[in-house]
Amino acid sequence: MGDNMISQLTYKEYLAVTVPFMLSTATQPLLGAVNTAIMGHMSEAFYIAAVSLGVILFNNIYWLFGFLRVSTTSFSAQALGEACEERRFLALFRPLIIAIVISILFIIIYPFIFSYYAEFMQPQAQVIELMRRYCDIVIWGAPFVLLNYVMLGWLMGQMIIRYTMFMQISMNVVNIILSFAFVFMLKMDIEGVAYASLVAQIYGCIVGFVAIYFRGKLKLSPQYVAQLKKIKPFLSMMKVNTDLMLRTICLLTINNLFAMAGSSLGTTTLAANAVILEIIFILVYFIDGMANGVSIFAGKALGTKDKQLLSRTLQIGLRCLAVFIAAGLIVVYLSRSYLISIMTNLPEVSLYADDYSIFLVIHPICAGVGLLLYGIYTGIGQTASIRNMMFIAVIFFYICQNILMGYFGNYGIWMTYSLTYLLESAILVLFLPQLKRKF
Repeated sequence: MGDNMISQLTYKEYLAVTVPFMLSTATQPLLGAVNTAIMGHMSEAFYIAAVSLGVILFNNIYWLFGFLRVSTTSFSAQALGEACEERRFLALFRPLIIAIVISILFIIIYPFIFSYYAEFMQPQAQVIELMRRYCDIVIWGAPFVLLNYVMLGWLMGQMIIRYTMFMQISMNVVNIILSFAFVFMLKMDIEGVAYASLVAQIYGCIVGFVAIYFRGKLKLSPQYVAQLKKIKPFLSMMKVNTDLMLRTICLLTINNLFAMAGSSLGTTTLAANAVILEIIFILVYFIDGMANGVSIFAGKALGTKDKQLLSRTLQIGLRCLAVFIAAGLIVVYLSRSYLISIMTNLPEVSLYADDYSIFLVIHPICAGVGLLLYGIYTGIGQTASIRNMMFIAVIFFYICQNILMGYFGNYGIWMTYSLTYLLESAILVLFLPQLKRKF
């Protein structure tokens, strides 16, 4: 990416960055889908429910600290735009230190978190026992997950595309292969899925360090290391990240209210909703990958103070999003019965899931624009708008779900979920004029 990219961004240059991110990001829900599918072929629906609740618990925690990747990408892209070696170094090592501290604290308080979560969700006793067996293993992956977030964010911001893609895809492929091997060949049951995740996270961490060592070309100097001893920059970094953390808390509140509502309608409903949600996540994560690419161009635009590049990024991003959603929804909807059958062979779960397959189309249409704009806002550090949008969304979700669930049952839960994302998209569109103030 040379200087000609600045202001005059082309579709080819945009796609060269965003397509690899889309492919690599989309492997993440594919992993969740495979784990759900493996458990969906066990003898009871308890297995799907246990893994889906376990995955929600860890996604809750990891999403809470997802700012480590998002903000690291933003700082790294801005340092690249400024061509500042010291900022490149600090954009990696400050969040690495934060990630290590957070993961140690998380492991210490995990037993309390698990107990509270099981009591809060109130699944059946068999589901709690299976979930405990899964979570007690997966917890040890926490340091590797958070370090991976930071390394991925930094590599993305530096536009080291191939290694970013290899790191994400290979980590998830390793996880999928090991899940199959541990569960079906070694008969390790639900523990097999958990150990597969742990090994893959350790593998991803090793790949990340190798990529940074050989491709990052970081310059080490005593002056840079001395900067890491100063507490104030860490505090200001955490302050910047507070908005993203509050946004995530709101997102998790919505996801937990959604899961709780499904759980209250029984194990079959919880399992069927998990199946539909996993398929939706595959499309949503493709869009999230697109947002990652958009975030980098927005960060570079801020680093070079180029407002025209920001406008061009937004224009190209929205057009490519429209084409992707149209094509993706046709494929997903036509193959919905096949996708559900891959996820589970339990007739009661698959039949129930099929009743709600229309949301495979409705939800991505509602969520798409908001997910893409999230990349623009985080790229230039306009995180207050995202925080405010999520506060409104949580209030809307709570009120809307209580009303619609009473009238429409599980349909009401899904209608609320999709309408909330539509509201988020609308609010971020309304906040767009505020972005210019950053320039």
